[in-house]
Amino acid sequence: MKKNVFCIALILMVILSLFSLPVSADEEALSISNKNINLYINQSYQLSVTGTSSDVTFNSQDTNIAEVSGDGTVTAKGLGSTVISANADNGQKAECKINVLNGVSPREIIISAQDVTLKVGESYTIKAEVKPKETNQKLTFTTSDSSVVKVDQNGYIKALKPGVTVVTVSSTSDAVTKKCIVKVNANTEQEGANVSVKGALYSIAGEKKVNMTVELRNSSGFKRTVTDENGDFSFTGVKQGDYAFLVYKNENDLTPTARTQISLGAYNLIISCIINENDVVILYRNNTAIASDIKDIVLSSNNVSLKTGDTYDMTCRAKPSNAVLPTVMGESEDESIATVDADGRITAIAEGKTTITFTTVDGRLSKSCKVTVSESQGNKYSWLIITIESGIMLLLVIAFFIRYIKFIRNKYKEEFRIDEEE
Repeated sequence: MKKNVFCIALILMVILSLFSLPVSADEEALSISNKNINLYINQSYQLSVTGTSSDVTFNSQDTNIAEVSGDGTVTAKGLGSTVISANADNGQKAECKINVLNGVSPREIIISAQDVTLKVGESYTIKAEVKPKETNQKLTFTTSDSSVVKVDQNGYIKALKPGVTVVTVSSTSDAVTKKCIVKVNANTEQEGANVSVKGALYSIAGEKKVNMTVELRNSSGFKRTVTDENGDFSFTGVKQGDYAFLVYKNENDLTPTARTQISLGAYNLIISCIINENDVVILYRNNTAIASDIKDIVLSSNNVSLKTGDTYDMTCRAKPSNAVLPTVMGESEDESIATVDADGRITAIAEGKTTITFTTVDGRLSKSCKVTVSESQGNKYSWLIITIESGIMLLLVIAFFIRYIKFIRNKYKEEFRIDEEE
């Protein structure tokens, strides 16, 4: 008899342990969109849940404070706090605290722009105000991707790297927010594309202007040099952009003798100019091509194999190795199979093959890699795991009941035998 009881207990332990096993490796916990929500009376907020394919029902602990509809829409009814619960048919549960605040309810937020495009290094300030003004509350600013832009609590945005992010302007009520899409493009000004400026300086009578200080200046800084015995000067390593071209009598002079404006593009510049009173007049100008030392882009892999959901960080380097690598951007031929972000991270989306091309921002050089995505084992065989687990549990349940029936029959036989002997 003791042996039978031990067997039954062992079978029960095995069954319970199997029930505790995850159904599949991809199962997620039920999650609710916001754990803590602030509202004013009569304001509404739409809840959403993730992590389950089962039907979900919503309930409020106190409907006098907040009600919730079948689709998860919460409506504030009275002051105080309550809890909204989301209950899935599979037994999972998630909760959200609702705080209904007292005071003047904000109705809307007005912002200076809802779509901003910047280059890396540029900045922009979102001007925002809440209506009605009687609410007299401080707005907060957050970004969905702090690696693309940073934003302070005055709405000042600084572009950090290429990408797209959403800056959310929030009031004290979670029902009243405003979103601004911020796109950051690569700055085409790059280390490998610096230019040189060479020239000769003359008086209006054609005399060479020797030992005079020549300066290029813009908001980023300035460069200075001195004309030689032939009136020649030279600048190297100059960033592309617009500059003030200034001429001083000597290095210590703070007031320029003459000036003009020059624009530097993706080329080296050779000029010949004269000083005419307070102006520098450019008589001759020749744009020459930049001789870049970068010959090719080398990828860390030309063939990448991934499973759905996996990622690969592609790295690029210049050839030859001592060359300066400009900014490189990746583009996927089929983003339904694999995507690539501004940092070169490739993400496998679905089974298939595609090509990702990495190109310098000036469009001069590019290199492609083949990406093959296969279905992950967890997705491919999850149905088989479920079938095997279900079959094992069914067999154990059958074995348990057979063993239990035998145990009951033997017990009755022993009791019947004892009664007969008595």
